[in-house]
Amino acid sequence: ASPAPLRIAVSTRGPLVGVPVTHAYATAAREAGKVLGGLGHRTATEDPPYPFWLGTTALAHWTAGTYRDSEGLDPALLAPRTRRHAALGARCVRGVERGERREQLRRRLEPFFARHDVLLTPALARRGPLAGPWHERGWLRNLLTNTRCSPFTPVWNLTGWPALSLPFGYLASGAPCAIQLVGAPGRERQLLDVAAALEEQRPWQRTAPLP
Repeated sequence: ASPAPLRIAVSTRGPLVGVPVTHAYATAAREAGKVLGGLGHRTATEDPPYPFWLGTTALAHWTAGTYRDSEGLDPALLAPRTRRHAALGARCVRGVERGERREQLRRRLEPFFARHDVLLTPALARRGPLAGPWHERGWLRNLLTNTRCSPFTPVWNLTGWPALSLPFGYLASGAPCAIQLVGAPGRERQLLDVAAALEEQRPWQRTAPLP
């Protein structure tokens, strides 16, 4: 059954400057919004006020985490891309651990979630890269490929607020598409209810044969 009517914001604008969202993923988010509107939820198109410094802050946290994870390990045993990632993180770790940008981001986004119960976005900006020896490729190539594919999730990793990804729709190739649902702290139950309602309306079909 559908949960009680909620205020749902639908946004297809990427959080990071210069990272476009492909048509298929944007369409999936809009279509999910239409389904929820048909269930009685109040949907509106509105983009969160992502700050211009989000990209550099996300990178600082990502690299600082790698630096902390690599402490005590022999650098010679790490892949070159990982060594470079950790080296950059060593320069960022003190600022990251002070947590000032993380707190600024939360304060900036709180008014948005005072107006909306749930944010609905694409889960990805484009289909993930093909499998390959990415550990042998350069750090910058890895960084740009990951950023172009997945700009929507880092912001919520930074805030620590609840978010989930849900299969919804298909790419032209037949590969599955997906959306993301985000809520303010303590809204996990609402996100699960919305996800269950979407799954009930658009049951996920098996896309691979049973072995």
